Amino acid sequence: MVKFFASSFTVLVLTLTAVKAQTTIDINKYPAINQIPPTNSPEVQAWLKEVGDLSGAPSIPLHKGEPPACPNPPIPNECYWTCEGCAADDITACAAPNTWGLTFDDGPSTATPTLLNYLKTNKHSATFFLIGSNVIQYPDTVKREVAEGHHLASHTWSHHALTTLTNEQIVAEMKWTEKAVMEATGLRLKYMRPPYGDINNRVRYVLKKLGYIPVDWTGDAFDTNDWQMPTMAEDKVIATFTKSLDAYVASNKTKGFYCLEHDLNDLTVGVAQKLIPLGTARKINIASVAQCESDPQPYQLGGTAPMPSVSGVTPSATATSASSTGKPTGSAPVATPTAAKPNDANVESVGALSVAAAALAVAVIFT
Repeated sequence: MVKFFASSFTVLVLTLTAVKAQTTIDINKYPAINQIPPTNSPEVQAWLKEVGDLSGAPSIPLHKGEPPACPNPPIPNECYWTCEGCAADDITACAAPNTWGLTFDDGPSTATPTLLNYLKTNKHSATFFLIGSNVIQYPDTVKREVAEGHHLASHTWSHHALTTLTNEQIVAEMKWTEKAVMEATGLRLKYMRPPYGDINNRVRYVLKKLGYIPVDWTGDAFDTNDWQMPTMAEDKVIATFTKSLDAYVASNKTKGFYCLEHDLNDLTVGVAQKLIPLGTARKINIASVAQCESDPQPYQLGGTAPMPSVSGVTPSATATSASSTGKPTGSAPVATPTAAKPNDANVESVGALSVAAAALAVAVIFT
């Protein structure tokens, strides 16, 4: 059971004793921005040697598309979260009851400092799933995220769907991002979120070899659809998510939830500042992934900076080991992909369920 202790639970903070970091990153020493890194570079070849034999990965064909279409018929034993709702041991819900696991994907961006200002003012902690290509462009923003008590995690180097990549390309995507964050902060990432929520047993196998724990979001009911703006009006984004929150509040709330939100641009950051108060007004706690999972070691060993500690959370046994492969657990509703990437190459393209279906999904998860 996850317990919180504080004189007033409004926010739980990651406390850092120190952060070692460089002030600039030489982007010429990294792969092309937003492109799948080549696997024949000296760096990737060295990482592949460190990882060791990948031949034990499940033999699952590479998918096609960005994001990929769901295979028809489904591939046996694939455990494809996006299309089947099969999560294996991915994290799909905040372990703390009545808690919103606050996460933001696709940053850092020029809009991220505005979000950080808001979070600081309101004393909220979040997990930022970082794109490596953006980290090398905005390292000071990443440093600020750590300094202000937020939790960092990986969202790959180029935001390509991982089930479309070879095992070696997955290693390259993860390790280049890991290197960029290490150079900026001295911390070695431990958690990750697959772009588009695109993950199956083959991808999980490679991630486990790299020491990563996948964190999905809690199904379509908790996709804020911020990535659909401006095609979807902000008022509709707010109204739809409000219904999901109300359905959650009406449940037994024995588990928390993770949302899909982005610090991608001014629109997504703007709506985040309107969505979060909807949660706090309903007495829902706000926490980062590290806090939700009560992880006393929120980064992998091997970093050059001291390990941040998680204050305000009683450590538990959850989420301290890397992902494995598995069969359907029934823990996650399906997140349906769409064929388009509406606003930017780095946006999660996941279809939204109808409001009624979203409410049903909430009831299934939390009751």
